Amino acid sequence: MKIFIIAGEDSGDKLGAGIIDGLSSILVSSPNFVGVGGAGMISRGLNSIFPMTELSVMGFIEIASSYTNLKSRLDQTVSTILDEKPDILLTIDAPEFCFRVAKKVKSVNRNIPIAHYVAPSVWAWRPKRAKTISKFIDHVLSLLPFEPPYFHQVGLSCDFVGHPVVSENLASLENIIDLKKDFSLADEPKILCLPGSRKSEIDRLMPTFGKTLHKFLNYLPSAKFILPSTPNVFEYSKKYLEYFPKRTFFLTPENIGFEKYIAHKKASFKIADLALAASGTVSLELAANNTPMVIGYDMNYFSRQMIQFMMKTDTVTLVNLITGNRNIPECIGADFNSEKLFLEMVRVFSNNKNQIKDFKTTMDLLGKNDKDPNVRAANSLIKFYNKFKAV
Repeated sequence: MKIFIIAGEDSGDKLGAGIIDGLSSILVSSPNFVGVGGAGMISRGLNSIFPMTELSVMGFIEIASSYTNLKSRLDQTVSTILDEKPDILLTIDAPEFCFRVAKKVKSVNRNIPIAHYVAPSVWAWRPKRAKTISKFIDHVLSLLPFEPPYFHQVGLSCDFVGHPVVSENLASLENIIDLKKDFSLADEPKILCLPGSRKSEIDRLMPTFGKTLHKFLNYLPSAKFILPSTPNVFEYSKKYLEYFPKRTFFLTPENIGFEKYIAHKKASFKIADLALAASGTVSLELAANNTPMVIGYDMNYFSRQMIQFMMKTDTVTLVNLITGNRNIPECIGADFNSEKLFLEMVRVFSNNKNQIKDFKTTMDLLGKNDKDPNVRAANSLIKFYNKFKAV
């Protein structure tokens, strides 16, 4: 069996690596994996036809400015898929790229079954997308329990497979001891800083996050800060390190190696007393570790106005959406500035009991007590494939 998988950023690569593990565990013969992926998928045998980092853009203006390169990679991807004729095409998140690929492939060869992992947020904005994608997507793997009905009502197959965050191994005591030893950490307050993995996020968030941490350090001089930087963007983010307090530890694979970097990153999530984070799935990783958080995010002005106009919800944070509560504060768009972020950090640092309660509710609803989501996703994909071929 040959499976073509496309991921466009680190979170997608993580999901891709997980479903590869799941498929390898349920199939007698491990499939041949080709596509576009990062370190996680490549380490599991994926042959990536070009670097995944070239797809890591977000926002209307950001995408437009990278159009020429994205168009070239899109054409290359479609051409490769049509040549390879995979048994399954699995696209993961990154709808700006993946849906264009799927649409072009389906227009030429309708015999290639196409599944998409991470349902588009039709419940938040542009609800008509469910009907639109049903023309070229055959099956959806959903991470959130309330999503399948939005797709079923337009005749699109969709399974809730659970979120991989509920089955991830958290930091061990040994991991925590190693991190504290390497960075001379003790009982001081530890603040985790997570400005995202896309280059556009680094550009827009890091300077303001750095200024916010300076304000927090003035408020709490004993605080220390930890900033894990993904392997793909560390070189790019170096130009912004000067914005951060001297008491910031930059956690990168550059000096300690990839395996130790992963272990230290897990430990930093576990020991942090508070996190300042970009909007995205990282909020679920923090929730899994019971780490209180404040969310900050901004985009190009035009992108911001367009999204605000189309948004159907009053929150973008998954913990808020899943629980129905609004205990995770968000400083987004016009509210994204160091003063507001600082004040929210102080408030949450002082009292985070409601967030902790919401974290447990979130993990339970995401399938913490069910089967491994990677295996559930793999089973859903193979069941879909068998049904597609039987028609």
